[in-house]
Amino acid sequence: MIKAEKELNKGAVQVKVHRKDLIRIVILALVIGAIFFSVFGIITALIPTEWYGRMAPANALDYAFLIITSALIGAYISISIVRKTRVAASCTASAYGGGAGGFLGFGCTLCNKLLLLLLGAAGAMAYIEPYRPFIGSAGVAMMGYAVYKKAGS
Repeated sequence: MIKAEKELNKGAVQVKVHRKDLIRIVILALVIGAIFFSVFGIITALIPTEWYGRMAPANALDYAFLIITSALIGAYISISIVRKTRVAASCTASAYGGGAGGFLGFGCTLCNKLLLLLLGAAGAMAYIEPYRPFIGSAGVAMMGYAVYKKAGS
């Protein structure tokens, strides 16, 4: 029986988290996620302000990507701070790629100066705008993978 249990749990991620650390991770994740949500919500004009205006209309998917990316970035950073562990480069690359993909998923295509410099307004609208939902989904998936790997380390 013990041998069968060992084989069943062989592929599973076994993590022991103390209650105190879990509370610190959750609180820190909420604070960092809220800061990220506020800063990038204002920069991308998903949170209306007098400083920034959005050139392309926002939709529900933009808000969903902003909320999910904020939560995942908050979780990733809080786990990194509380646990102080190093992970494989693939996890770090996934976190960076996920953050960038998430930003492209909820950001305004016409407001992104780098995209406009590289592709021009017509190119950005033709090549990036139709694929933003897929880019955002890939970014959220990559960020989710990074949080999963970070939590498992």
